[in-house]
Amino acid sequence: MTHSLKTLQQWSLYLRKHLSKFEELNSPENWQAPLSDGELYRSVYESVKVAQSDEELRKLQRYNRNYQMCRIALRDLSGLAELEETMRDCSELADALVAASLDWQYQKLNERFGVPIGEHSGKPQKMLVIGMGKLGGQELNFSSDIDLIFAYDEPGRTEGGRKSVSNEEFFTRLGQALNKSLVDFTEDGFVYRVDMRLRPFGDSGPLVSSFSALEHYYEIHGRAWERYALVKARMMAGDFELANDLFDVLRPFVYRRYVDFTAMDSLRDLKQMISAQVVKKGMQNNLKLGPGGIREIEFIVQAFQLVHGGRDKQLQGRQLLPTLHYLLEKGFIEAPQYEGLKAAYYFLRRCENRVQEWNDQQVHDLPQDPDQQLFLAQSMGFESYGSFLESLNVHRDLVQKEFSALFAEDEISEQASAMSKVWMSNFDDEEALDDALSEEILEKIPADQRDVFTKLIRDFKQSRSVIHLSANGVERLNALMPLLLEAMFENGYSQIALTRILSVLENIVQRSVYLVLLKENPQSLKHLVKLAQVSPWLTDMLAKYPALLDQLLDERSLYAPLKLNALIDEVEHLLQQVGDDEEMFMQEIRHWRHAQVFRVAAADVTGNVHVMHVSDYLTWIAEAVLHAVVKFAWQLMLKKNGVPGGLDIENPRNPFLILGYGKLGGIELGYGSDLDIVMLYQGVSPSDVATLPAGKNGRQLENSLFFVRMGQKIISLMTTMMPAGIVYEVDTRLRPNGASGLMVTDFEAYRNYIENKAWNWEHQAMTRARAVVGDKHARSAFEEFRKSYLQRPRDIETVRLEVVEMRQKMKDSLDKSDEHLFDLKQGSGGIVDIEFMMQFLVLAHANRVPELVMFSDNMRILESVSKAGLLTEQQVEQLQSAYQVYRSKYHRVALQNEKPLVEQTCYQQERESVKMVWEQLMQPGQVG
Repeated sequence: MTHSLKTLQQWSLYLRKHLSKFEELNSPENWQAPLSDGELYRSVYESVKVAQSDEELRKLQRYNRNYQMCRIALRDLSGLAELEETMRDCSELADALVAASLDWQYQKLNERFGVPIGEHSGKPQKMLVIGMGKLGGQELNFSSDIDLIFAYDEPGRTEGGRKSVSNEEFFTRLGQALNKSLVDFTEDGFVYRVDMRLRPFGDSGPLVSSFSALEHYYEIHGRAWERYALVKARMMAGDFELANDLFDVLRPFVYRRYVDFTAMDSLRDLKQMISAQVVKKGMQNNLKLGPGGIREIEFIVQAFQLVHGGRDKQLQGRQLLPTLHYLLEKGFIEAPQYEGLKAAYYFLRRCENRVQEWNDQQVHDLPQDPDQQLFLAQSMGFESYGSFLESLNVHRDLVQKEFSALFAEDEISEQASAMSKVWMSNFDDEEALDDALSEEILEKIPADQRDVFTKLIRDFKQSRSVIHLSANGVERLNALMPLLLEAMFENGYSQIALTRILSVLENIVQRSVYLVLLKENPQSLKHLVKLAQVSPWLTDMLAKYPALLDQLLDERSLYAPLKLNALIDEVEHLLQQVGDDEEMFMQEIRHWRHAQVFRVAAADVTGNVHVMHVSDYLTWIAEAVLHAVVKFAWQLMLKKNGVPGGLDIENPRNPFLILGYGKLGGIELGYGSDLDIVMLYQGVSPSDVATLPAGKNGRQLENSLFFVRMGQKIISLMTTMMPAGIVYEVDTRLRPNGASGLMVTDFEAYRNYIENKAWNWEHQAMTRARAVVGDKHARSAFEEFRKSYLQRPRDIETVRLEVVEMRQKMKDSLDKSDEHLFDLKQGSGGIVDIEFMMQFLVLAHANRVPELVMFSDNMRILESVSKAGLLTEQQVEQLQSAYQVYRSKYHRVALQNEKPLVEQTCYQQERESVKMVWEQLMQPGQVG
């Protein structure tokens, strides 16, 4: 112990008054060690619950409360307890006292009225007590009141008592009895001041609400500040089994599915009301509500929670310090901000506790009495009150600075004011419009485009989407448009960009939350303008999937797409978030995939990713999606149909294997590519029978049917049309026997088909195949088979003739070249010619050059071809150069929403080089 008991009592009138009542606390060895987890709750609950009368209940409540508060104060003031321990113990004490009192009063009412029974379930009903504010976050300060909401599940009536009453009446009586036992002032004091004003309709509302009444209230009447209040809501007493059901009702009100910047305005308004109250009541020295106080730190953290918590469940935590650290981990705040806010929170909360430990009063103002000021300073580790104030003000200044930076609205610039005048003009009144369009603005618009500019704005203002906006929507649009037009003109007016942006706005304007997102984040406007100038594909994506506007918020992530391992980590996190909710998974995996592809495209068009790496990123996204979908489908199948036969029931491996063919296999996906896949299962017999889940009756599926159904589920998860579209188009026709074959086959059947029945084009396809999903056993089995099969001796001339014949068939049916246009993919000298030459070289020469089968992508196959001397260095360089040029253009036209057709005059040198190599390599008798 660092301070004597005498010193601790000097710092606390409360200890002076009460310590003499608890003899054992006068011996420091009885409180120097912290309590073990749950020890405080158990001892208080069990002590209070055994009361035999109302009078004894009140005595035990107050005795336990004062005993534990003295112990908490002793450990806090002596410096033995960290802030987290003090907050946790204060909260745990409240939990135990409320729970014990609730259960005691419930039993007492049972004797008179019987047990409440739900009219729908026929089951006994209990009341739930929801702790709000700091109590909900288990961050209660020393002498806090407690904010509570009472709820129950079902209406109904009581049974088994002397008099039957409705469940509502029973629980109202229970809530009244509970509150009275806590707030009544006796010779031993009170237990807690109870505040019920956070319940629906406040003081004028019913004391207790059913779940359905709560849902209806928040859906119809819920106000913005109530979202803020519910962030920390926690079930603290009653029927804990029903807590999840209740919070499933509350969560959609608190956390919106999209990034929701409307919360910023609500928090600004709430803070302004508090600030006005602070000024009016002279509360500048209030540790909680004053400038740079505790509430501002809470607002900073909860702003991020309310804005982003719907999309990131990790932000739905109730406790401030862990959430603040998560904000740092995810890059929402920088390390200096985190350290500063954390230190300020520790200092302010410790100071708040010390102020309240003085006399167990719910005060937040700094003391006025000089002696008390000195005692406070000493308890905080300072020699004088002046030095304490210096340190306090450093913390408060930092908090106020961070708060202002987050919540301050940018001043309207002169340019934006001018744009506001233009936007608010009557576009049908030419004189008024001419007056609004200053010379400065007109100078930035080419003379031949001015009429189009006014027409575009007029048509947008008169569009159905804008005309039918609510008053709130109009206000938000009017706030955004001057800022958007300012961003448009900042780097030079672009008619194309304006057209594309207005198209996006027309699609999102009815969901005005997105207007707020853009208005609150000037950087997002700049990114929107930048991307609209270079790609209609990107703006089309924003119009179709407005949730992608979230991606404009952070430049660090917008132009930095993730690699495979990071993508896998993200989808694993997504799987944890959705659990076994199939609809939520389908929705979230679509949003996730769109966001990742959008980031690749944004990085591509701005030059932040080399064009030859674009396909790598797009392929990795597809692999991560398939990883997630297979894992989710596997868990669904296990839950519904049990473990496939031949697997360890306790710890079954997932034998499902997906082979990527075509562009997926060749790591060459484009922006609009579908996925060519073959689905297999490896290491188990098709005829073995699955073991049903425990307690489930029904037909046991043979493995063959089990995995076919799993394959069907995988296709359904990816291709079912939802508001967020599909994940990918999926083509499974490369499976054994094509469209007439089983959707999923076992690996041995696949091997047998390839070895004995496959056509030559299927041999060609095998050169591009690779395992994209599967455990190490399944992947290894496929890789060994692929290598051994491709390395078989083949007659070179036969392979050459078959490849040339297949190429001619494709060209005849698919080449869209004509006298004016060249088909980048199928045209003579194009992409497919290069691909077919590589497939020929692998099939013809892999038996003596095994390095040819190591890779499935054309660029690395070409490197192996060069090393083996199958083509000259010049030929390889020509093919690599042409392939890179073609692939680059292929991505570019996709982002311009154009077909892969170019003028015949384009790429003549590359085409001639490819055709020359084709003639030398693929014409019979010339190369062997």
